Amino acid sequence: MSTGQQNLSHLNQSDSNRFAYSFLPGLLFIALIWLIHALAYLTGADLAWLGIMPRSFLGLVGVFLSPLIHADLKHLLSNTFPLLMLSGLILFLHQWRGVRVLVLVYILSGLLTWFIGRHAYHIGASGVVYGMAGFLLFRGVFDRDRGSLAIAFAVLFLYSGLFYGLFPEEERVSWEGHLAGLVAGLVAALIYGKTAKPASDGVDKTLVQASVTQRHMSSTFIPYYLHYTVNYTVQQDKHSPGEINYTITQDSFPGSAPTKSGYTASLNSKKTPPQPYDSRRAK
Repeated sequence: MSTGQQNLSHLNQSDSNRFAYSFLPGLLFIALIWLIHALAYLTGADLAWLGIMPRSFLGLVGVFLSPLIHADLKHLLSNTFPLLMLSGLILFLHQWRGVRVLVLVYILSGLLTWFIGRHAYHIGASGVVYGMAGFLLFRGVFDRDRGSLAIAFAVLFLYSGLFYGLFPEEERVSWEGHLAGLVAGLVAALIYGKTAKPASDGVDKTLVQASVTQRHMSSTFIPYYLHYTVNYTVQQDKHSPGEINYTITQDSFPGSAPTKSGYTASLNSKKTPPQPYDSRRAK
C-alpha cells in the first residue's frame, strides 16, 4: 500500500505533467505559423491577401487566417514567445474553460478588427496576443484573489511594452488589431469570469483526501503493531454538530473496514467514541 506522502508526490507529478501539456497546443500553433512563414519565404509567395480586409465580405476570411500570416521574421519572433507563454498559462489555469477563452479571443479579435480597421490588409497574431494578455489582466482585476492578481501583475510587468501598440504610431503597425484583441480579452474575462458558488443550504462539506493523510498506529481501532490509513469526510452543519464517518484501511489487508455507524461529534477538538475493530471485516 502506498503512503499518503507517496500519493501526494504522485499528485504533484500529475500537476507538473498537466502544466507541461498546457503549452503543447500553443507550441503546435507556433510550429504551424513558422512552417507557413518558411514556405512563403522559400517560394516567394505573398500571403498578405489572406489577412483581414475591413468591411469587405472576402476580408472575413482573414478572421481565421490572418493570425497565421506574418510580414517578416521580426514580426513572427515578436509574437512567438507571448503566444506560447500566455496560451499555456490560460490552459493550465482554466483548463477546458481556457479552450473556450482562446477560441473566443481568436475569433472576436479578428471580427473587431474587421469592423474598426483601416482599409488595408491586417495580418499577424498580435491581436490574439493582446487578447490573451487582456484576459489574464482583467480576470485578475475582476476576481481580486491573490492568485489572479499575481498573474495579472506578472502579465503587466512582462508585457507592459505591448500596450504602446494600442496607439497609432507607425503606419505599418495595426494598432486597431491590438485594440480589438484587448477588447476581446475584456469580453472573455466578463463572460468566463469567476463562477458563483452554489448555495449550500447551511451545510459546508469538506472532503479530506486520502492522498494527504499519513499512516498511523493506534490500539483503539486495530492492534497497536499494525499501521492503518483513515479516510474520512467531515460534514459540518451550522446549527448542529458534524457527523464524522471513518473508513479504516490497513497496510496488512487488501480491503477496508468502515465503522458501523457515524458518530456525532463537535468539530471543536472533541474526541469521538472508540469503535471496536473486527479483524474479520477487513479480510
